[in-house]
Amino acid sequence: MTNPSSNPPFPPNLPLAPLTTISHSKLLSNDSIESSKLLSACKNQGFFHLDLRTTPQGATLLSQSSQLYNLAQSLFALPLETKQQFALQKGVSLFGYKPAGTVKTTDPSHRPDSTEFFNIGKDDLFFPTSPDTLATKYPSEITPSLPLLKSFTSNCHVLAMELLTLLAQELQLSSDTIFTDLNKFDQTSGDHIRLTHTIHTPNDNKLGLPSHTDFGTITILFNWQGGLQIESTTAPNQWEWVKPLPGHAIINLGDAMKIFTNGLLKSAKHRVVPLPDNQEKAMERYSVVYFVRPNDNVMMKAVDKFENDEIRVRVAGKFEPVLGGEGNSSSTGEVLTAGEWMVQRAVQLGN
Repeated sequence: MTNPSSNPPFPPNLPLAPLTTISHSKLLSNDSIESSKLLSACKNQGFFHLDLRTTPQGATLLSQSSQLYNLAQSLFALPLETKQQFALQKGVSLFGYKPAGTVKTTDPSHRPDSTEFFNIGKDDLFFPTSPDTLATKYPSEITPSLPLLKSFTSNCHVLAMELLTLLAQELQLSSDTIFTDLNKFDQTSGDHIRLTHTIHTPNDNKLGLPSHTDFGTITILFNWQGGLQIESTTAPNQWEWVKPLPGHAIINLGDAMKIFTNGLLKSAKHRVVPLPDNQEKAMERYSVVYFVRPNDNVMMKAVDKFENDEIRVRVAGKFEPVLGGEGNSSSTGEVLTAGEWMVQRAVQLGN
């Protein structure tokens, strides 16, 4: 198996997204400056680098993500006909295999993507609906890695809850658990691990993943190669590269947090493009992602002091009131539950 640290270096002189780097150890030490940086990053960029190198929890996640990198290589090396046996059903199940070639409605040119992935559900790992749930949804090759998958899932969830608690504190909400109560581990949700594999063919017109926003609460990304771009906060429709940093996770908020805070916190548009320069010679890109999504019974609406605010969007660097929501209501105007909303968004986005 390829060691993820053996990838070619990220090329210089590319326009980089100005992401804040935040220390996990300082957050755990209740460093007020670091917590303030966290809130600022979530309000302005919606993305940040999280340095995990100096905490035992962070070191464990870094080690586990590298092991899952190797698992991804094994899974995606399976024959396509084998992987297709576990294909997720759009509008029915969010979990299983998605082949490359999906067209997202968010891409105006309707270009097929070049990324395949396996979504492995938190509930399937910890609270399966039947004894054969795992066997019917996922290849048997994941069986030896079940302890790893379960430990990584629970560790990522703990990390996400730490961040949500700090955000609630920084926002001076009525309770530190306002956000964590919407994302409880032991309740049914769309939380999942995603193992991704992108193959770039020279001179084709495909994107790894077309532009989109995530539609959960928090995304935790472990990525060793280039390819991720974020829409510029100062120049719409311009894209800036995210340089992977050794020992760091890339964290971003999803649309759920934008809804819960009525637009105060940012869910940034991003995409995956062909690997830059010398990294493109590797041709293949792997990443390990954990998505935290609200519990299925949560109502997708603003919470606490944001409930009576006008919905806001950023215009010319400032928040301005607008009419309408984030697709969080049905055709009759009823607010959707998170479970209903996740299915609706997955159908819209093509996965």
